[in-house]
Order: sequence, then structure tokens, then C-alpha cells
Amino acid sequence: MIELVLAAWLLTSPQADEADLARELPRIVQRLAAAWTAGQCEAWAAFVAPEWSVIHITGAVMTRAQALELCKAPPAPIGTMTSDDFSVRAFGDAAVVTGRTVATTTGPRPESVTLRFTDVFVRRNGRWQVVASQATRLPGERPNVDPKIYVEPRQTDTRYSIRVIRPPACK
Repeated sequence: MIELVLAAWLLTSPQADEADLARELPRIVQRLAAAWTAGQCEAWAAFVAPEWSVIHITGAVMTRAQALELCKAPPAPIGTMTSDDFSVRAFGDAAVVTGRTVATTTGPRPESVTLRFTDVFVRRNGRWQVVASQATRLPGERPNVDPKIYVEPRQTDTRYSIRVIRPPACK
């Protein structure tokens, strides 16, 4: 009988909840990436709170509405997007997930980027939704640069503009 009570206590303890959360939230991050890659924008949006925004790797702030538009008409199709190296910290009905993502575009000029991300999740009505995100390109990562054309993010928009400039030195 004591073993049964102990087992019940262990299953309902905070450690059990945190272990479940440490598995659940990375799965949601991976489902977000899979939906985005597949162009399933509504499936992606189901996990994203209406007030969500992200600080993009360019430094620009992008809203949920802007991200949905980008999902529907991406400047370059995403071929693969994988996330790993997760860390989950729980704070009751909120949690912070950090990790690493590698994304590769397809097309005539494929590009790959490795970044670190932070996602803030809130549990609402029993469902986890991401409410804020931030992404940073890892040091040493450089975009593939054509010697004549460099793709530069606009400061006022989440899309990219192309202008001819002298590219940054590549190592």
C-alpha cells in the first residue's frame, strides 16, 4: 500500500509535471517548424497566441499577422527546419523554451542559417501557446553572398529588399 501511495505522489509531483513539460514543449516547437516548412500556416497559427511577436534575426519585430503573411508567401521556400538542444524552464502556467534551429532554403540559391531561439509559452484553457519569441543567428554564421548582390532586410518590413552594395567580408 505504501508503494502505491508513493507512486501516486511521484506521478503528481512537480518533478513529474516538469518532466512531461520538458517533452511536450519541444514537441510543440517541432510541430511549429514542421507546419511552417509544409506551408500549413493555419496549423502553425493554432499554437501562436494572437498577441505573439518575434524579434527576428534581423532585429526587426514581426507580429503574428506579418508572420502569417510571410508563411503564405515566403521569399524562399524552406526545405528543412530542425530544432534541438532544448532547455525548458517552467513557471506555473508559463514556460521558457530555448534551443537551436537549423533552417535551409531550397531553390536556385539555397541558404542555411543556424540560430538560437527563445520561446515564451503560456498555458491557456489547458493548451500551450507561444506568446513571444526571439531568434539570434549564431556567431560566425554568414549568409551566402553573391559578390554583386547582397540581400538586406528592410528596416520597416519583414520582407527583403535587394540592392547592389559591397558585401561584407566573408571568411
